[in-house]
Amino acid sequence: MLFGRMKLIMNIIDKIVLVIFSLCIAILSLALALFPFQGIEMISRDNVYMLIDNMIGNYIYTIIGIIFLLVCIRFIVITFKGNKAKDKTTYLIQRTDHGEINISSETVVGLVESVSEQFTGVRNIKTRVDILEGQIFINLKGEVIPEINIPKTTEELQLKVKEHVENCTGVNVNEVKVLITNVTAPIRNVK
Repeated sequence: MLFGRMKLIMNIIDKIVLVIFSLCIAILSLALALFPFQGIEMISRDNVYMLIDNMIGNYIYTIIGIIFLLVCIRFIVITFKGNKAKDKTTYLIQRTDHGEINISSETVVGLVESVSEQFTGVRNIKTRVDILEGQIFINLKGEVIPEINIPKTTEELQLKVKEHVENCTGVNVNEVKVLITNVTAPIRNVK
């Protein structure tokens, strides 16, 4: 849940920076387009030379240039990276007497998270679902509280996730892997 919020905040920040960056590029483009016309004094050759002379020794322009360079690199990375979450969406296809049913891997992730969020003893669970040739493989990664029996708890989690997904989708779950990455601090009741 926290990961989803952080991703949403990063997307909003990226959009704001993209708008500001686009406005700056638009202003620069407009200045370059109007520069050849002699009638506009604000963009005259003398004013451009004066601006360049004022830039010498003023390191604020260096900082602005570095910021623009970092923004460019960020957008290049985003462009090549793309949205891999959308690219990795797979579908579980079931055929019935009435037609075809497609269940996305995100739907199965939602089913798994509905069980794992209510599960006691395991926290901060990240879910990955792979659907390969009509078979479901579920990978859970999370943390446990100190007081629990890890093998027993994770086995119960695997069983509940498997049963819930199978009941909701009608397809057998081939594997539920659980990776415990850390022990979290217990939540204390404040009185």
